[in-house]
Amino acid sequence: MEDRLSSLPEELICHILSFLPTKQTIATSVLSKKWKPLWRSVPTLYFDDTNSSTRTKEDCARIVQSVYAFINSRDQHQPIQNLRLTFNARHYDPTSITEWVNVAVERKLQHLDLSLGLHPINLSSIFTCTTLVVLKLQGLVFKPFLFYSVNLPFLKVLHLQLVSFSKCGCLAQLLSACPVLEDFKARCTVFKNYFTDREFRTLPKLVRADISMRNPHFLLMEVVNNVEFLRISQMDFIHQHYGEGAGPYVLPMFHNLTHIELVYTSSANDWLQVVVELLKHCPKLHVLVINQEHFLGCMRDGFEEVGDWQYPPFVPDNTLLFLKRCYLNDYRGTKGEFQLARYIMQNGRSLESMTICSSIDVNEQAKVKMLEKLSSCTRSSASCKLSIK
Repeated sequence: MEDRLSSLPEELICHILSFLPTKQTIATSVLSKKWKPLWRSVPTLYFDDTNSSTRTKEDCARIVQSVYAFINSRDQHQPIQNLRLTFNARHYDPTSITEWVNVAVERKLQHLDLSLGLHPINLSSIFTCTTLVVLKLQGLVFKPFLFYSVNLPFLKVLHLQLVSFSKCGCLAQLLSACPVLEDFKARCTVFKNYFTDREFRTLPKLVRADISMRNPHFLLMEVVNNVEFLRISQMDFIHQHYGEGAGPYVLPMFHNLTHIELVYTSSANDWLQVVVELLKHCPKLHVLVINQEHFLGCMRDGFEEVGDWQYPPFVPDNTLLFLKRCYLNDYRGTKGEFQLARYIMQNGRSLESMTICSSIDVNEQAKVKMLEKLSSCTRSSASCKLSIK
């Protein structure tokens, strides 16, 4: 059988190999003489040891030695464009991991993806890597360092998950050093000190944001107020910081926002007012998705006991003016859920579809009753199609 893959240009073969874990990349060297040296020029390093908790200290030491051996055996003139490390740093010497990252930074690193199992580590060099375009960090506890020296002029993607900073101001300083950032995610990001001496400012190039934090949520509203796509978890923060009598904060207008996803994990009985208040600040919204999470199958009392919601006496002309599609997920037919669906159908003048995705524990008979009740609601848009799944 003809070996078509080997007939490809070496640059293309190296690109294909860059999608494989490094261990598998090295294994291809036994295929033929042509393949033997190619792994040394692959621009991606991908080391994954997610099973480190079952290894002995000697096993971990051998893995560290093998990573060093691979890095030192590579073509030193070839850049490291992509570095991905998935390790539980508690079972390894953090100094070694820091050295691997520093070597990659020195070789014009563009894409860095680290998952290190929530362990303190010194990786300050990544925040002064002027070649970085994508930075994804998961399970890191950053030791205090001088954030004022951060410089990421070409960074377009920043994803933070289970990342701990010494203070809230560190995140503000990090974001201010990313002038061309387009995609920002912050999930379960925590701070030892929520005091900030830095101002959170709008990022002019940002078009997509996904945020899920507790206390600094309201501060990030200024950062993400010009995005086109926005996903927010733990929505109760809006009422806490922007509600009546909550404080001096003013919820910004989201003039460019066309797609929003809201995720609830709270049982607060004012969730309906929170959603409606936010929608008033999204004049160009086209797609609305609402997910209502619950834990271990428990009923969410807050959603059941929302009570008789005070329908807004005045709905601004631009509210839901351009909304075309709405999705209510994990729908159980509670009073609050029904009131929200009715509100959207009555005010969505351009609404094309209202899709109800019922909870997995809702039977077919209950679905029929839900659909009958929802069908009785007035629809502002004659072309709106109501469906339940």
